[in-house]
Order: sequence, then C-alpha cells, then structure tokens
Amino acid sequence: MAQREDVTDGLCNPQIAITPGQLLGLVCRKGGAECPLIDAESAQEILARLAEDPTVTIQLVSHCDELRHYTQETDDQRRAESPQDVLDRKRDLDVLQRLGLCPGDTRRSRYIFELLFDRVETPHGICAHDTEGWEGCALATSGAFESVRSQGWDAVVYCRSDEEREEFRERNVREIMEGDRIYVRPHHLMCMSCWYAGGEASGLRPNDTLAEILQRMRQDPEVEIVLVEGPCSACDCCDGFHPDTGRCVHAGGLIRDYKKDLDCFQKLGMMPGDSLPAREMMELLFERIPSTREICAYGDGVVMSTEWRICGGPEGNAGYAKTVETGVFGEGYEP
Repeated sequence: MAQREDVTDGLCNPQIAITPGQLLGLVCRKGGAECPLIDAESAQEILARLAEDPTVTIQLVSHCDELRHYTQETDDQRRAESPQDVLDRKRDLDVLQRLGLCPGDTRRSRYIFELLFDRVETPHGICAHDTEGWEGCALATSGAFESVRSQGWDAVVYCRSDEEREEFRERNVREIMEGDRIYVRPHHLMCMSCWYAGGEASGLRPNDTLAEILQRMRQDPEVEIVLVEGPCSACDCCDGFHPDTGRCVHAGGLIRDYKKDLDCFQKLGMMPGDSLPAREMMELLFERIPSTREICAYGDGVVMSTEWRICGGPEGNAGYAKTVETGVFGEGYEP
C-alpha cells in the first residue's frame, strides 16, 4: 500500500519512545518528585510537548522479551546483573499489564494518560515493594503521582477550552446551515440515527453538530451529503478534535471508527468523496444497514479489546432500529 506523503503523524510513526516505567516517571516529575527513571530535562521537554499537542504518539518500549536462553550465559553473568535492571523489567511489565498493552505498542498521548490514570492509582506496588531486596524507589510513596492523577489526564495533556469549542461550533453550524453540501463520515449518519430514535430526541448534542446536520437535512432533503473518511463536519466542536491537525485524539484516534466508516462504505457500495442528496443517502443507509450490529458491533457483537469495544450493544441499538422504521423526514422534529 502506498503511503500518503502528506500524512506523517499516524500511529505507525511514534514521535516519543519511552519505557512504561518512564510513563510513571513523567507523572512523578510533573508532581515535583525527582524520579530517577527519567532525567529532568527529558521530562520537561516531553511534558511541554504534551501540554501543547494531544496528537503526539507515544511508543512504550521494553527489552523484557530479549533475555538470553539460560545456556547462553553463566551463573556468574546472571548474578552480575544489576538488581535494578531486574526491578525495571518487572516495573515495565506491571505497567503494561495494567494498561492491557505490549512492548512496542503506540497510542496517542491523551489515550495513554486517560488509561494510565484509570488503571494505576499509585506507583507503590509497581515502583516499590515491601519485599526485602525489592524496596525500589523511595519516591513511590511521596504522593507526587497521586497529586497529578487527582487532577485528571488534562493536567498532563492539552485539552481544548470550552470557549474555543463554542467558537468552532458556531462557525461549523453556519457552514452546515448555509453551505450547498455537508461533509459527513458515513458512520456518523448512523450515530445521528441512533440519537434521533425515531423522533424521540430533542435539543442539541454537546460534543458534535449531528443535531444541526439533521435539522438541515430535514429542512432541505435535497442537500448534498458528501461522504468522507475521518473527522467531518460534525466533529469540529468535540473535545477530542484537534484543530491544528484535524486529528481525533480520543482513544488512539478512535481507530474503530475508521473501520466503521470503511465498513459503511462497503455496505453502501460507495467510496470516499461520493455523494447523494440527503433523502436518497438516508434511504440507502437504512436499506443496506438495517442494524448497528453490522457496523458498530462488527457483525458478531464480540469485544476483542478496549480499543475495539462495541457501541449500541451486541444486538444493535434500539434507537437506530426505530429510526430505520420511521425515517428522519417525518413531522414533529424540533432540534
């Protein structure tokens, strides 16, 4: 597959490589502790970058799976290894196990720190132990990690302000209501339909402009809907949208949503950039995709991992089923 030359910030291009232990060290440094796992200059540089850009990709590296076979070293060589090296390997694997990741895995920074703070409450029991010879880092009980964790992931990684998001919403709504076409990723038409629930929904949605897109479609069923792959007209006010890059920073970029888009394209028999009038687009969507199980539950309703969790339940979203039955162009909808 040819690589797009204009895109260099994907998950396969890690921008920062650190050990899982150093991930904890960054937080401790942020909390004021002089963590020995990462020097102050490196920590400051990384933390400054994360505070400006939530799209930064972090690869967690460890050499724990590169140990030699026992016949390739002597007992003296084994005993000569620093106990700290052994503790470091255990620390790395402890962190990876908590995160559900493996050596070499890469995630965007927001996802990593959301996951870290959700699953690791304290470095005690990871960086230090009560066992003689395994005492580890004395700073593990300093409270530095916990003080940052209590503030949330956005104490480490950039988060958009409410004012900026509202500004983008206003601009985006003007484009939706006044433009001659609307750019939408196909699975977002399904999200809109789940929410609409056959006419039961009301009000605006805080994290996207799907309600406004539906309003425009209902006012003008012939407005052109252009299907795109990736963030679309509904995304600009989302807390997980990064305007500088156009990237989604939720959960590694919500990579499962990219699969949903491509699965929708395949079911619809369409390609990115294809378009139809809104009424025809929704009729085709409901004809070809009668249940969210086919797209949002991957057809089998089985959750393979956190990154591939399903949406709307393994048997499909009831709200979507109602909208398939009623359509979206009936009477009585007021956003």
